[in-house]
Amino acid sequence: MISRRLLRIKVLKEVFSCLNANQNSAEILDKHLKNSTWKTYELYHHLMQLAEEVRSYDEQQLEFGRQKMLATSEERNPNTKLSGNEFVKVVEQNVALQKFCEKHKLSWKTSESTIKKIYQTLTESELYKAYMSSPTRSFSEDKAFIINFFEQQLEDSEPLLSTLEEHSILWIDDVEFALSQVVKTFKSFAQNQSPDKPLQPLYKDKSDEEFASRLLRRAVAGSDEYQALIDHHTSNWDVERIAFMDIVIMVTAIAELVEFPDIPVKVSLNEYIEIAKYYSTPNSSTFINGVLDKVVNELREKKLLQKTGKGAM
Repeated sequence: MISRRLLRIKVLKEVFSCLNANQNSAEILDKHLKNSTWKTYELYHHLMQLAEEVRSYDEQQLEFGRQKMLATSEERNPNTKLSGNEFVKVVEQNVALQKFCEKHKLSWKTSESTIKKIYQTLTESELYKAYMSSPTRSFSEDKAFIINFFEQQLEDSEPLLSTLEEHSILWIDDVEFALSQVVKTFKSFAQNQSPDKPLQPLYKDKSDEEFASRLLRRAVAGSDEYQALIDHHTSNWDVERIAFMDIVIMVTAIAELVEFPDIPVKVSLNEYIEIAKYYSTPNSSTFINGVLDKVVNELREKKLLQKTGKGAM
């Protein structure tokens, strides 16, 4: 589930903390990295629970309407399309989701006001109105509605973001990624699938976990050496005007270039240039690209950049 891009970002944050606070304990940094990665995996499951929470809240609202002393005809015979959403029932029945959330005590039970606000926003949306007014009822329509709800309604939901931040500061930065993985999982669900269908694993394979740990250790251990390389190729720049995050991005990029012979130079450069667009100044990606090009040339001249297999392509 956790992508290499996200792993690089998480490593960057640990390197930033290390260089900023002179904390270079490999054991502590690796522990922080693994905890941050695990929290993203928790968030993935916790967000998946929202499908059932919204369906269940709708069911409650319909029942409240039916119980009114002076219930209207519409309240006595409500539209049960959302409360009876067949796709959500498939999600609810997933054993892996149930077990994970029970084991790690993930629940929205203490966030009822958040569920209410999310539900209210949903029911005011054109997405909801179109779904509820459609004369047809099918699993594919139910599935499309929930997927569109997760794609369109949740990423910028203030009640959701505030609640997640209260629960864990590590969750808030990964909401977009976790939602994308929930949507990916939902798209793989079928109407008659087994409740035992597995969810996404934390890592695609063991090599991804090893990649993150190795990259972090190498970036920290070689930070002085890599900063000297950077200084050599930025000698005409006012050091104080170079964003600290730019330094961290380049240090981590150089560590990857040197430490992983199987990763092509172009892949590494493109990854960190893209990351710089989101995590540093508006001009950082161009600056970082120029400096790293020079660093790569120097490493090649000194035969310190040895690429094998795919990395040599």
